[in-house]
Amino acid sequence: LGAAKLVVVVAIFLFTFYVISQVFEIKMDANLGHIFARSALDAAARSTKPPRYKCGISKACPEKHFAFKMASGAANVVGPKICVEDNVLMSGVKNNVGRGINVALVNGKTGEPLDTKFFDMWGGDVAPFIEFLKSIQDGTIVLMGTYDDGATK
Repeated sequence: LGAAKLVVVVAIFLFTFYVISQVFEIKMDANLGHIFARSALDAAARSTKPPRYKCGISKACPEKHFAFKMASGAANVVGPKICVEDNVLMSGVKNNVGRGINVALVNGKTGEPLDTKFFDMWGGDVAPFIEFLKSIQDGTIVLMGTYDDGATK
């Protein structure tokens, strides 16, 4: 009795599958080798990593443009990070960031880094920061990020 029920269930399943394949015109000419080969290719396609762009940005920059990514710091815990053309100019890892305003200068024509400095705007003097800003030449890209307190003075 149990075997008869199993045969009926399998027959109904096969009949339903046949009807669906006829209605949706599913081709059944694939052999087992093709099925396994296709699944291996699909797995390989799924395992490929997405492309990596300069500075970890989401898409490639057009020609004659610089790729850059900036992130200001978080309170006094995480320092700012400035990256230009896949070159990290300032970061906590490089240990060249400090409390206040962090500045990176980049040549506007070549993308080459020129200088990096930070200015304490809480306990430090503002005069060196103003003098630094006045000394920046035309055609220089100025990138700034804050860390801890960027605007007390």
